[in-house]
Amino acid sequence: MSELFPAKSIAVEVVICTDPSREFEFNYWHDTVRVPSLRATAGVVDVYRYRDVRPDYGGGFQGLVDIAGEFARYLTLYRLNDDNPWGLMQQIRQDEQKGGGFLDCAQILDLTVWDFVANRQTISPAPATPSRLPDGMPESILLFYSHMDPAKKIEHDDWWLYTHAHDVLETPGLVQCSRYLTLNPDPAELDARILNVYEIDDNDPGAVVQRVLEDDRNLRRPQGRFSTFTLPNTPLSIGSGVYRHWDGMTK
Repeated sequence: MSELFPAKSIAVEVVICTDPSREFEFNYWHDTVRVPSLRATAGVVDVYRYRDVRPDYGGGFQGLVDIAGEFARYLTLYRLNDDNPWGLMQQIRQDEQKGGGFLDCAQILDLTVWDFVANRQTISPAPATPSRLPDGMPESILLFYSHMDPAKKIEHDDWWLYTHAHDVLETPGLVQCSRYLTLNPDPAELDARILNVYEIDDNDPGAVVQRVLEDDRNLRRPQGRFSTFTLPNTPLSIGSGVYRHWDGMTK
């Protein structure tokens, strides 16, 4: 299991390079300049990067494909240890914008901060050759954001803890899931309140997630094992999707 999850507080940042012809420059700057600077910031325990996999989920799940947008999405995941994680990340963002060193083709689409709630692990045997990355992080992850009805928070949490997490972790390739609560002190009505992070140990993470989505639609919904506590007609968060660990550019 990874070193990041469970963690008391994390931040999730969605970043793109707005000029594909400069993506090498963008990644070199991010890996050799920005990440070391972030790691040196008080309150930041570590920083990790992931890149959007963009799997083909099939026509029935087009929404997850559309949300990716035109450019490749990169995740910056922060492991935090601070009395005020939300304030820490806002200060980091302000300092970067004022400092003048932020690359002009790098754009932050979304920055969210989360507090740990719960963790579940699979009871299935580990694969013969489990992924073991140098920084202890999982090879691939699925991020899924929840917009549950605040009036039904207890019911929604019980469903995830005692039903859905166990159902989903029966999927081969899924090894762990962690649940986080937003630290945004003033979220908008449709802002996600919950972030679920699913760790994937499989050569084809897109196929694993497609299996989860198909089983949700074809098995769990007809059996009445799927949540009815989410707000209707809520958009998917811009960070939702499957991401593979970014190895970094050291040259």
